[in-house]
Amino acid sequence: MVPSQQLLLRAGMMRQSSSGIYSILPFGQRVLDKIENIIDEELENIGCQKLSLPNLLPSENWKKTGRWESTGQEMFKLKDRKGADFLLAPTHEEEITSLIAKEIQSYRQLPIRVYQVGRKFRDELRARSGLLRGKEFLMKDLYTFDVSEEEALKTYDDVVLAYRRIMKRFGIPYAVAEADTGNIGGTHSHEFHVLSKVGEDSLLSCASCGYTSNEERAIGIIPNIPTKAATKFHCSDIVPKWVESLDIIPRSTFKLRPKVQLGVMKMESQDETKASSCALVAVATAGDRSVNEIKVSKAIGKIEFASSIDDVRTLIANDSLDKITVCIDQSLYPGQSSLRAKDLDMKGLKDPMFEELKSIFSIENSICNLHVIYGDYHNCLPEDGCPHCFNNKGTIEPMKMTRAIEIGHTFMLGTKYSQPLGAMFVLEGTQNLEPMQMGCYGLGITRLLASIVEASHDQKGIIWPESVAPFRAVIVTSEDERCITAAESIYDIVQKALKTKSGVIIDDRLDVTLGFKMKDAELIGYPWMIIIGKGFLRTGNVEVQHRKTGEKWSLERPKILSFFEERQL
Repeated sequence: MVPSQQLLLRAGMMRQSSSGIYSILPFGQRVLDKIENIIDEELENIGCQKLSLPNLLPSENWKKTGRWESTGQEMFKLKDRKGADFLLAPTHEEEITSLIAKEIQSYRQLPIRVYQVGRKFRDELRARSGLLRGKEFLMKDLYTFDVSEEEALKTYDDVVLAYRRIMKRFGIPYAVAEADTGNIGGTHSHEFHVLSKVGEDSLLSCASCGYTSNEERAIGIIPNIPTKAATKFHCSDIVPKWVESLDIIPRSTFKLRPKVQLGVMKMESQDETKASSCALVAVATAGDRSVNEIKVSKAIGKIEFASSIDDVRTLIANDSLDKITVCIDQSLYPGQSSLRAKDLDMKGLKDPMFEELKSIFSIENSICNLHVIYGDYHNCLPEDGCPHCFNNKGTIEPMKMTRAIEIGHTFMLGTKYSQPLGAMFVLEGTQNLEPMQMGCYGLGITRLLASIVEASHDQKGIIWPESVAPFRAVIVTSEDERCITAAESIYDIVQKALKTKSGVIIDDRLDVTLGFKMKDAELIGYPWMIIIGKGFLRTGNVEVQHRKTGEKWSLERPKILSFFEERQL
């Protein structure tokens, strides 16, 4: 179990129903409510309106956008008693776009910024880490509609700034990273992360300029001197040896032998009478680098990668293999500019290795053209240079890698959904219909709950930031009647000082000792603990402890009000 899962269970804030599904108990719900309130305030400040969308969605719009099939097995699909297809919403782009398409007709009605906080459902193959990766979760999703790409970019910037204010109010370390758009699509994307060792994402960042990017998207300047792992790498497999023999890798001071990953790119035939065809793809990198599948797919198209030659044969199946593409990664020619793509004519060449490859993959003899392209097809490594510093200052500033939990994602969607779903408007001064420019912006509410715990805890328990703590202060008392009576009057004083109706709670349980209550208070993570015990009976003073710093104060009763008034949020 990750720390957040352990602590939220021990503190009585949630209980597991089944794998990836949790019930949130009252104290946990109070935290969720406070997280949601902060989000509401900041989004309302930039003109967003709240609504509620259904969780059970018809399949029609998802089929129009192509995501009914492309989303894969993560989607919960079901049929009603009439046999109609439905799904449990993993996200709501199709639903909100269809709704807006029916309501908005003119540029005068735009822009629109609407959001909801609702449940999402994804059939995770391996639900794990408590609320960090579940099958059912609470999420805030905002959708925006603008008249032009320029206006949509302004909206995008407004929302990103609002997200930064939200994260600042949570009071935990976070990072904003350039990101890939993934299955949702679009042209522009950023991720918001909470820095944590248990995070599933890797971020590369530059301390000099602040550039930060997800590993999937990161661009790095490869050091001119390769690592030992790169210079000593050698593979005796047929494909790397063949690629090396072609003399298509730019020569450099260092002899770098290629590491090759194979894949297959399917190409649907336009002629229904002909079988589908495919291309064999070989991506060559230096020995210390791994292939970035997203970069390769963006460069040449969607590819299914394989881990072995047998897997390649399975992917090819009965398709006709009529093209070979070799991608040469920059890591094989450090310090040099990328070269132009080129085609090699294999016809007539006596290449025994190519003949062997033909036999292995059942390549047609008619294939005599080899397409070679050059570019960035690798995952960056720590110590790769920052691209911004290199472009602006000409210096190679090494980047560092950190683990992080993704809690928010922003997308510039363009017309990816508005076009197929008919979200059109009449352009000013014309009768022309134009598709709306869209954006979508998510924040994982239950994931934020767990992420805050991951970022703010110690061996004693949770350390809640005051902005989201279930209660800002707890009063713990001994079983002595005088202490219990004093607690009630001090409760009113602290409530008044904190200017809140429900920011203070009294732990007046009679079946546990004061020491046990204090340990529970540390586990639950109240920012302030007020202790009324033997010291109070002896001196009349109460002890106040601050959970985050461990500081302690002994206060006379008349000083309690001013003490907490000075410590307002």
